[in-house]
Amino acid sequence: MNRLSLFWFITILIIKTIIISKVAETSKVKKSAQSVNALIVVDVQNCFINGNLSLLKASAGQDGAEVIPIINNLIRTIPFDVIVYTQDWHPSNHISFFENLHFRRQYLAGNQNRTIKVFDTVKYLGPKYKTKQVLWPVHCIQETEDAALHKDLDVISSPNTVIHIKKGTDPDIENYSAFVHNQGIKNSELNKKLKEQNVTQVFIVGLATDYCVAATALDAFNLNYRTYIVQDATR
Repeated sequence: MNRLSLFWFITILIIKTIIISKVAETSKVKKSAQSVNALIVVDVQNCFINGNLSLLKASAGQDGAEVIPIINNLIRTIPFDVIVYTQDWHPSNHISFFENLHFRRQYLAGNQNRTIKVFDTVKYLGPKYKTKQVLWPVHCIQETEDAALHKDLDVISSPNTVIHIKKGTDPDIENYSAFVHNQGIKNSELNKKLKEQNVTQVFIVGLATDYCVAATALDAFNLNYRTYIVQDATR
């Protein structure tokens, strides 16, 4: 799915869904026998707030840290049945890093010697998958402070109701969605874990709207969860 398609998907979702901030003011999401609610907190990590991929450096110039108090308010005031925290968790040789391009030029489609810049999109024919890839600066390397959840985010500790998802761990495929690797390759454990909790509705917040939030929402929708993007809790 290209960025334009994701934009329209997000727009339709926002138009069709409730404004969850209004729900927060009532201090709860109304439950029914058919409704089990999960909050999915996408990638509220240092790398997207003050690191190499800080949203402040992007064209929209938005501050990713602005979502933190809004998300914390949702966590504190709404009795979600399940809370999911996702993190980009890349090995240092990840396919998405522009800095690793020279290791992978032999797998490029087209002229392998052409000039390629950071943020360009390329097509790789291997080594394991054929895939299109945006070349990002190095970010969210496993076990680094850059990849950590932001210190001000409320991270609940409850083994029965909290799920942690690490994504982008395979060096040879990107993973925007919390559910499925790019191009539908290799499912994560999230769908299985939500089904075990009988989740029917998901409310998605976090960073960034046009990539990991959108991809997670699209897959949730396609997996038949009633799907809401919380507009004021994304950037």
